[in-house]
Amino acid sequence: MEIKLSLRKNNFIENLISIILCAGEGTRISDFIPNIPKPLIEIYNKPLLSHLIFDLIQLNITKIVIITGHLREEIEKYIASLKKRYESLRNKLLLISSGNNYKKGPLYSFLSIVNKKSILRKDNIYLIFPGDTYYESILLKEIVQIISNTSNKSILFYQKVKGLKLKTQFDSHKLISIAEIEEISTHEIVVKEIKQRKLIDINNNEDINLIVPLFVFNYNMIEKILNIERKITATTIREVLNHIIKHQNIIYGVPIDPQYRFVDIDTKSDILSLD
Repeated sequence: MEIKLSLRKNNFIENLISIILCAGEGTRISDFIPNIPKPLIEIYNKPLLSHLIFDLIQLNITKIVIITGHLREEIEKYIASLKKRYESLRNKLLLISSGNNYKKGPLYSFLSIVNKKSILRKDNIYLIFPGDTYYESILLKEIVQIISNTSNKSILFYQKVKGLKLKTQFDSHKLISIAEIEEISTHEIVVKEIKQRKLIDINNNEDINLIVPLFVFNYNMIEKILNIERKITATTIREVLNHIIKHQNIIYGVPIDPQYRFVDIDTKSDILSLD
């Protein structure tokens, strides 16, 4: 079912570009599933990448950029097969190769977008996904609706959950990303820091602001990341964002219903958690 948008929101959706990072090597799961890029691992009988692409299309998002790197040919072959099967996708999916930059970390895979100047425009909003995460369709729908109702901001989404809930779902050694937040007004929350912790180190009754693994950037944030990358040593988007936050550049935090599920696929146990 497609979401219905007002004229203003239709203008917003035309400027929304989804970027899917499919360049990583997936070393933690390669022993279990060798020679397959993580975005092509099948969940519910479809590749992760397929779930995400078609969910975005259902939300009227028609500009989808896919960054390739490790096992690039496999991703390219899969996208070519989709375009051949679904003619409507031919002008909606754009491939960008990161070359060997993916070996330096996910930050440099992301920065490969500078190779396509046509997608770098001041009125664009960028929705960045890791290609190795499964999202429930309703979660993506909720996120797009929230973005459409906000001004042009850079946003992190998070879910407030108890440590025990996470421990019943995932391996105790799983590394999770957590938002440290501050409420600056009744309706505004800012992110103070992005942290990573292992589940084993979290108390059962501890309230966790679990980050939903995607980023919403405006054009100004893209420019900041490009400028800061030249000045600091970093390999991840998280590291750069923490530097930006530290220097008083605002990233807004938006809570989202914890019943909406996502699973980032790092290990065999993450795949089994979806059964």
